[in-house]
Amino acid sequence: MIDWSTLIGHQKIERWFSSAMRSGRLGGSFLIVGSPGIGKRTVANLLARTILCSRSDMADMKPCGVCESCQQVVAGSHPDLIRVAKPANKSLIPLELLIGPPDARMQEGFCRDIRLRPMQSDRKVAILEDADFLNEEGANCLLKTLEEPPSGAIVILIGTSEQKQLPTIRSRCQILRLGPLSNEDAAKLLRQEREVTADDQAIAAAMDVSGGDITAAARLLAGDGNELRTAVTNQLSANHPDPISLSRLISKYVDGAGKEASKRRSAMRDVFAICVQHYRSKMRQEASEGMTGSQTLNRLDRSLRALREVDRSANQSTLIECFAADIAAAVTGDRGDIG
Repeated sequence: MIDWSTLIGHQKIERWFSSAMRSGRLGGSFLIVGSPGIGKRTVANLLARTILCSRSDMADMKPCGVCESCQQVVAGSHPDLIRVAKPANKSLIPLELLIGPPDARMQEGFCRDIRLRPMQSDRKVAILEDADFLNEEGANCLLKTLEEPPSGAIVILIGTSEQKQLPTIRSRCQILRLGPLSNEDAAKLLRQEREVTADDQAIAAAMDVSGGDITAAARLLAGDGNELRTAVTNQLSANHPDPISLSRLISKYVDGAGKEASKRRSAMRDVFAICVQHYRSKMRQEASEGMTGSQTLNRLDRSLRALREVDRSANQSTLIECFAADIAAAVTGDRGDIG
């Protein structure tokens, strides 16, 4: 069981919480942001255990891990821990999870539950995962809760970046940024928590491709991830990449991720991240040789655009086909949003 002393790479966050708790200035609303897989949920769960542990003072930052409360937090069954996440089959967090169904507004849901008296502990903790997927109506439902949390309640929102949150959310939360991990810490985390067996060099390369995304790096280090990186790089290394072959390669990998939309989007991000890394490397090489590399620059720009379009595109097949055609033609493909 992870505790603050074994948390990898985020000692600054640990020190911040320790200082806040010892001084009695913890606050009530937090937004934890960082790249996928970097440890946001781990920090939120550790904070919940620290606050709800029945055997230790939370200011000591040493939840015992064995009391009933700690075990319940780990199992997700603590009556004073509220947790809401985006359902896998939804594109946004449903309003019903926040304020209850239309016929029972504020009689159920996250905002109502946090205002109930604690049942077992002196405090309550509410964790809202996937805050990136709050629409304006959902975010507005949270404003009063974030601005005036009930006495003894802690509200934690988790997202990948503060820019993806509405200004009204950001202004009501203390923002805690989990910075990128060093290659050494990334290797330790991937081996301990993701059972990755790759060597340090392969892990460093995967972290470079993924832009520091631990979850994506773990996928890229899996057997099919290594094969994908080699296959995509081989396609892109041609002077005139074949759009049909490239499109088929990407589609095959995405189809292999299954039918769940979130997994298919993750697979597309993997491919486009490999493309970005390939063209960045090529740009550096061309610059060192005194070459202008306009085609490479266009292809890099198009790969970056594709990464941004993954979450906005309704038609993945069209996105893949347009991307492959633009890479072959070495154009940026600036034709507006796709899908």
